[in-house]
Amino acid sequence: MRRFFVTLPLALVLAAGLGAGSASAEVLACEGGYSQQTIYQDQGTLEAVIAGNSGRLFVSSRPTGEEGSALLRYGSPGNDPTTVAESEPGAGGLAWDGHRMLWGNGNNLANGSVGDETPMARLLRVNLGNGNYSVVSDHLGMANGVVRADNGAIYASNDFGSKLDRISSRGVTKNGWATLESANGMAISRGGKYIFANQTLVTPSTISRIEIANPTNVKTWVSAEGLVDSNVVLDGLTRDNHGSLYAAAWATGEIWKIDSDRRICVLASGIERPSSLDFGRGKKRFRSARLFAVGFGGEIVQIMGARQATYPG
Repeated sequence: MRRFFVTLPLALVLAAGLGAGSASAEVLACEGGYSQQTIYQDQGTLEAVIAGNSGRLFVSSRPTGEEGSALLRYGSPGNDPTTVAESEPGAGGLAWDGHRMLWGNGNNLANGSVGDETPMARLLRVNLGNGNYSVVSDHLGMANGVVRADNGAIYASNDFGSKLDRISSRGVTKNGWATLESANGMAISRGGKYIFANQTLVTPSTISRIEIANPTNVKTWVSAEGLVDSNVVLDGLTRDNHGSLYAAAWATGEIWKIDSDRRICVLASGIERPSSLDFGRGKKRFRSARLFAVGFGGEIVQIMGARQATYPG
């Protein structure tokens, strides 16, 4: 769940410490019988992925050679995707709202850079049967990360700002519900008490925890300080039911696992600019035992054994 569909100027990349060199050389590989496999290539610029209970995958993307956004549905591994819906440039985050899809729109540099003061990004609610959508909010900071709580509240992030937005179950948008610098991918804790959020442009690379009932209570959950020399550009985030988080390290092409003891290990590597990840939800097709990652390089990668992988030692 990342931010923009333009190439950052090299000076900005270097100033932010986003070099894609050997920044994570000291993050150890996870242990266990896990493996990765690239199941799709050349799929365009892939921003976000979410699995459905039917075993299908849905991807927020910018198709190759096009300016607009597309919501894609992958029916089963190996089959070509179908386009569910199309919208304006800036494909953003994805979240479920019952049988409908919440889709961020306006996730680009132009919106993000002014999003704290002049929020213009949108959140769409898509009917997956016919591709029609309605606008849930048209004044979000960026909507590059989107999560929905069990009570119907929706949270949207802006990794070029410091405001995290909330849309109530009644549809009322509150810009700056919480303050967190460069928030991007998010995951709600199993008990629904906290939001975990990657901080993309923060050095050292950091995941913070926000208390939903008291959003001023923001704590660093895990930091890569002492493990890496530069910012690995944490992007998408998901979790499992055992207390572990999984983060896309965009600049280094890796997937990190952060266990319940807040220890980091590398679960997958060699993915071109990974942006988002989610566990499958089906007994067939894209199976619940597998973690699926997408990236700006157009790949979809499946990781087997992710839940069983452990921190070395």
